[in-house]
Amino acid sequence: MVVRAAWGYTVETATQAIRLVLGGVFEAYPRLKVVLGHLGETLPFLVWRVDHALARPGAKTVSFREAFCGHFYITTSGNFSNPALLCCVMEMGIDGILFAVDWPFVANKPAVQWMQTVPLCDEDKIKILSGNAKRLFKM
Repeated sequence: MVVRAAWGYTVETATQAIRLVLGGVFEAYPRLKVVLGHLGETLPFLVWRVDHALARPGAKTVSFREAFCGHFYITTSGNFSNPALLCCVMEMGIDGILFAVDWPFVANKPAVQWMQTVPLCDEDKIKILSGNAKRLFKM
């Protein structure tokens, strides 16, 4: 099970996201947006470390942090944790987070119950629950 949802999927998806940044995809397509599930597959937690490790002489002019926070949105799917959400808010800002569930891997009810008690103001909850998606998808 570790190589699947618990860890493997996370590592592989995060690696692909880093490769998109390093491969210059967002320089070629500056309006491109990517949505990552599971609160960003650990990348918001690691953004400082990845950015620091990649900031070497001769590195691209756009930092990893700028590219990641400017082009990626993350969803709450399957990661209903207050500390993890607050880390994401602190690293990316509230405007890059979308509510989502992870059915059939995680039941929907815990996601809804969690969102009702998340330690954020009502304005920020509305952004996560619908506002950010409406803006991103022009709904």
